[in-house]
Amino acid sequence: MLGGEGGLEANKVAKVRNAAAWQVRSLTDFLKIRKRDWKEQGAQLRVRINTKLSCCQAAVVVLVRSVSVLDADSKASKDMLQQTLAWFIEATKSCILSSWRKLKICEELFCTLLNGISQITVSRGGQLLPVLLIPLKPLVVSTCSQADMTGCSPGALFEAVVKLSCEIIEFGWTKDRALVDTFIMRLAAYVRERNDYEEEDGKGKDTVPVMRLNVVRLLAELCVCLKRWEVVDMILPLFIEHLEEGDASAPSLLRLKSLDAISRVACLGFEKSYRESIVLMTRSYLDKVKAVGAAENNTLPSEATAERTETLPAGFLLVASNLTSTKLRSDYRHRLLSLCSDVGLAAESKSGRSGADLMGPLLPAVAEICSDFDPVSSVEPSLLKLFRNLWFYIVLFGLAPPIQNNQASTKPVSTPLNTGESCVALQAVAGPYMWNSQWSVAVQRIAQGSPPLVVSSVKWLEDELELNALHNPGSRRGNGDEKAAVGQRTALSAALGGRVEVAAMSTISGVKATYLLAVAFLEILRFSGSGGILSATLNKSNSSFGCVFEYLLTPNLTPAVTQCLTAVVHRAFETMLSWLEERTSDIGEESNVRESVLSVHAGFLIKSMSQRDEHVRDLSVKLLTQLKEKFPQVLWNSSCLDLLLISVHNELTSGPVSDPAWVATIRSLYQKIAREWITSALSYAPCTTQGLIQENFCKPSGAQRTQHTADVVSLLSEIRICIGKNDWNGIRTANIPAVMDSAAAASGARKEAPDITLEVLSTAVVSATVKCNHAGEIAGMRRLFSTMGGLNMGVSPGTQSGQAPQSFDEVFLSKFVRLLQDFVVTAEKQPIDNSQFRETCSQATALLLDHLVSDSRTNLEGFSQLIRLLCWCPAYISTPDAMETGIYIWTWLVSAAPSLGPLVLAELVDAWLWTMDTKRGLFASDMKYCGPDAKLRPHLIAGEPEAPPEKDPVEAIIAHRLWLGFFIDRFEVVRHDSIEQLLLLGRMLQGMMKSPTHFSHHPAATGTFFTAMQLGLNFCLCQDQFNLQKCNMGLQLLEDRVYR
Repeated sequence: MLGGEGGLEANKVAKVRNAAAWQVRSLTDFLKIRKRDWKEQGAQLRVRINTKLSCCQAAVVVLVRSVSVLDADSKASKDMLQQTLAWFIEATKSCILSSWRKLKICEELFCTLLNGISQITVSRGGQLLPVLLIPLKPLVVSTCSQADMTGCSPGALFEAVVKLSCEIIEFGWTKDRALVDTFIMRLAAYVRERNDYEEEDGKGKDTVPVMRLNVVRLLAELCVCLKRWEVVDMILPLFIEHLEEGDASAPSLLRLKSLDAISRVACLGFEKSYRESIVLMTRSYLDKVKAVGAAENNTLPSEATAERTETLPAGFLLVASNLTSTKLRSDYRHRLLSLCSDVGLAAESKSGRSGADLMGPLLPAVAEICSDFDPVSSVEPSLLKLFRNLWFYIVLFGLAPPIQNNQASTKPVSTPLNTGESCVALQAVAGPYMWNSQWSVAVQRIAQGSPPLVVSSVKWLEDELELNALHNPGSRRGNGDEKAAVGQRTALSAALGGRVEVAAMSTISGVKATYLLAVAFLEILRFSGSGGILSATLNKSNSSFGCVFEYLLTPNLTPAVTQCLTAVVHRAFETMLSWLEERTSDIGEESNVRESVLSVHAGFLIKSMSQRDEHVRDLSVKLLTQLKEKFPQVLWNSSCLDLLLISVHNELTSGPVSDPAWVATIRSLYQKIAREWITSALSYAPCTTQGLIQENFCKPSGAQRTQHTADVVSLLSEIRICIGKNDWNGIRTANIPAVMDSAAAASGARKEAPDITLEVLSTAVVSATVKCNHAGEIAGMRRLFSTMGGLNMGVSPGTQSGQAPQSFDEVFLSKFVRLLQDFVVTAEKQPIDNSQFRETCSQATALLLDHLVSDSRTNLEGFSQLIRLLCWCPAYISTPDAMETGIYIWTWLVSAAPSLGPLVLAELVDAWLWTMDTKRGLFASDMKYCGPDAKLRPHLIAGEPEAPPEKDPVEAIIAHRLWLGFFIDRFEVVRHDSIEQLLLLGRMLQGMMKSPTHFSHHPAATGTFFTAMQLGLNFCLCQDQFNLQKCNMGLQLLEDRVYR
């Protein structure tokens, strides 16, 4: 249109521009026509309005493009630009004042006009800034004067004006700074404009405040959008002066909007403006708290109440959510906690008020600012005291969610005095919760970021001066009120589950009881929120037992206080157990989180057994024992077992070696616990346990591992597994002959005699050495392959086939897949070389595990095929030697990579069901040549003699027997923590129990048959487990099939 090839001629361009200009100029008169003066009404009028505004929108685009190509230096061009700007500004004002401004097309036209103003101004450098900024201020003020823009969402017109103002200020910042500063200050002047319009008519009274409210909002938007400290330093002082001395110093809507504006400014993180804003906000909140209940303030304006309950709390939360500077977040945390302490003291003296409604609104902001705080880091004493004060008042006002266990307490809570104070305190412990549910959630979040409330290392509890200072002298809850003290002791006894009776707390004062109640609430809530995991500690999970044990490590505790703190540890432990029990039915990632929490806590308790404090040491052993009994799956957690074996050395070397008695005690304790741990694990799942021990020996060797080898050797050298006498009492899984044989296979030992005795140490060392050798072979070949450039080395570029070179994994993966397939084909015709088969499977497993360690995600399908072959080959071959190799390999896989457990078990279940469908081994029900009867035909028993089978059927039955032993082992490992694997075993058992005719009649199958039935019955016992409550009907049907 504007020239060039195919463009319009100059005279035609001028005509188009004039037509567009007429459309824009006529807009003002068009929009002034009142609705009732139009001939058209309803839909016809709306169509006409839309048509006109659409034409004007197109005309604006034409004018912007036409002036953009004018000669920048000519006087006519400058006149045209100024005239166009004037048209646009006038049209924009018309849109604002029009009754049609809420139409979408009007909003779009308004935005197009402002965008055109911005483009024209920027296109000519800074020449048009003076021309624009003078009429821009009235335009902004006119926009802010509209009453329908005062809500939460001011609308598109207001947002467009903010956008234009930001663009012009940003553009003019380097072009003409003085002019931009003048524009900003003229807008900001409306903030401190005095209310000198009281004597004007009603219309003036309404219009001026609306304009000022919107100007305050607009200035805050400018600060946020521009993110310049210079702009903030110009605007913020006016806000503060207005709030302290101007019209906004009294309760009003203008004050609320101004407070909201300075909270948004504080979020920007400019240190000077942040401090000025927060000081004003905290002082305002504290003043409002002190004014509550005063005789001269019985009838506070609604705006004053809204400021305390809504505006300021929302501002505190906004700042806590948006501050990013570590320094400022630390400062803000300190200020908020100081405010809570001051508010608590002021609220505590309010007669007839609990103080909860005064402190509660601050809790969401406190929770947010504490969300990134590391509770186990080094905390300054001043900050620690503020946390203590916060929890003191949270408990005193009943703001924390109830913590009393719904189950029956270990001891009845008895109190000689049933007072109102006792009832209030007990309700805080037992519920129901009386306050805003958001406050309850905030307290739970605060518990995750609060450090232990151990304020000083010497006599911190005996010094009551600071605790007494938290009470107002005239408060009915002061230390001198014995009734209040009894109420706090009663609540403390209830919170501790009745473990400490009220009578035993007679030496504990009221403030001490409140403090201990705060400790109980904090630590119990810490465990109820995330299972007791401190997740903010530098990307590593720490157990919250580190916090709760810290109280017991404080010197000079009185017996009554020690008893209470010990009860807190037990309540926290019970809370953690409840958290884990509630998630026993979780699957997938949630199940992994649950097991990770269990592992972290068990690891901490293992380390805590080396504490010098005997009480803490004994408590750690006791809790660890209870944890093993409640969640037996921790016995086979590789990280816990490794930690137990290395802690004997690590914890001793890290302690004071100058105390031989302590070293001997700790060494003896670790040896005892580790021996019990391993013995118990072996008695239930000997295959998996031996695999884990072997993996422990396979860990990277070095000076650290060499140093503690002697401790591990002395520990394992006395442990043996045999069919006769064992180190455990009663009949356990390892007493089953099939499981014992599988354990021998998993250990890698050769079974030389019927009554095998496994020495755990020697077999573990030998098998670990073999595994390490295979892993070393794969690692060496990988390095050589990489160094020599793969398989294409020495091949000239002209002779290459054009295909991409194969990687190490692809080459050796295809090689092992082909070798395993060859073993299957060979086994159909003749016996295979068992030693070669074992060697190949071991190398393939080493390759697979090496691939997992590399965290590579390439060729997943090929490695899935390799896992499938490793699981299916022993089933295809169906010989005892092949099955022993299979059990050895499967144990290696699930021990070295527990994440492969479900995949391996799924393949094994499919392979087992395949043997049933193909009538192999235990399921060879159609085999006629079996038993004494077949051998006596036709000499002593009638019938034709049957030809003996090509393969000895007993070998396949023995293979199934070994296989069943492995399944029983895995069942004991996964029954408590993996619903997916339990369901896989249930699928296998259901398929196996479809009909009694599935099983072989061979006499050698009798023992294997009853072993399978025993597995079925043991599986049916899982119906009592919480994680299989939904499967009770299926388990009962399975049990019925077993008995039939």
